[in-house]
Amino acid sequence: MKNITIKIKGMGCQNCVNAVTESLTELDGINKVNVSLEKESAEVEFDESKINADKMIEAIKELEYEASV
Repeated sequence: MKNITIKIKGMGCQNCVNAVTESLTELDGINKVNVSLEKESAEVEFDESKINADKMIEAIKELEYEASV
C-alpha cells in the first residue's frame, strides 16, 4: 500500500467532504480515505498496482473541485 496527500480546493462544507470521500472510496484499489475540510486535502491509502494519483484527481475534478498532488 502507498499513501498520498491530494490538495483539494473548492470544498465548503461537510457535504463536500462526504462527496469526495464517497467518490474516492468507490474507486478500485483505494484502501483508506481521510478528507479534511480544514486542511483542504485528502489522505489516501491505495494499491498502486490498481490505481494511480491521476485517476484519483480525475474523480475529484468530476465533482468540480480543483485537485493536485
